[in-house]
Amino acid sequence: MLKFAVVDLETTGGHKEDNRIMEVGIVLMDGPEVVGTYHSLVDPGQPITPFVRELTGITDEMVNGKPQFGAIAEHVAHLLEDRIFVAHNVQFDCKFMTSELKRCCIKFNPPRLCTVKLSRRVFPGQPSYSLHKLTESLGLPDFNHHRALDDTMAAAGILRLAIEKVGEAGVLKYVVNLSVAKKLAVSQ
Repeated sequence: MLKFAVVDLETTGGHKEDNRIMEVGIVLMDGPEVVGTYHSLVDPGQPITPFVRELTGITDEMVNGKPQFGAIAEHVAHLLEDRIFVAHNVQFDCKFMTSELKRCCIKFNPPRLCTVKLSRRVFPGQPSYSLHKLTESLGLPDFNHHRALDDTMAAAGILRLAIEKVGEAGVLKYVVNLSVAKKLAVSQ
């Protein structure tokens, strides 16, 4: 059985060099089953721009006094260990996670699965592959957009439907860094 960590990060901006994580959501899945969740607001150590505040609803007041990423890095890395890193637009979330973990001297190079790319193959012809529109067209529950755990639960729902439709082997075809993923599948 494949093990997944579905991740969503809310960040202070789009560039990993200049911006920081301000919210982490993780849904742990063994095959199609959710086996755990993790959520934390994170003090990014920098002001949240008006654009990001408007998009996410996360304010400076909400993150003040929360742990900085370094305080949760080891726990987050442990949750992600030996799992396929899954996200809607995985490149964005994985780059930020890799960068933040690197700042904490933790190496991170997981197998990755993008639910956007997966959905285009498994659910072709959808009117949109944005997280919100895709969950609507697939009949998944509505959610609080641009909040890490809610977005993660939505992406996990998409992954579950994909596994139900094409099986784990069908999903595995779209995993990047496949050599690591194959080792995970064999060791389970």
